[in-house]
This record gives sequence, C-alpha cells and structure tokens, in this order.
Amino acid sequence: MHLFETEEGDKWVCIACRLEQAKEIEEKKWEYLFDKDSPMLRCSFCGQGDYEIED
Repeated sequence: MHLFETEEGDKWVCIACRLEQAKEIEEKKWEYLFDKDSPMLRCSFCGQGDYEIED
C-alpha cells in the first residue's frame, strides 16, 4: 500500500489503483509519503487490500 498526503487528509492507495489512477494523483498533486505492507490497510479508491491473508 502507498500512503499519499492529500488535501482531504492522508489516503492509502493499493498498487493496482496507483497505476490506474496515476493521472488523477498527479493532477491533484498528491504527495507520496511511504509504502507499508499490511493486510489490514484498505485502498481509498477500490476498498481492497494489496493482498489477503489465507487461513
């Protein structure tokens, strides 16, 4: 997951949505902060995580 600082606050973005929404992220001038691997984090665009934990 990638964390971005936005005008509305910090937002997590998954790998897939970062690629799909790259133009919007650039236009809105979101500032990239850092990455974090955690199955608990959810994307601001799609609501999914980067991966799921298997039981």
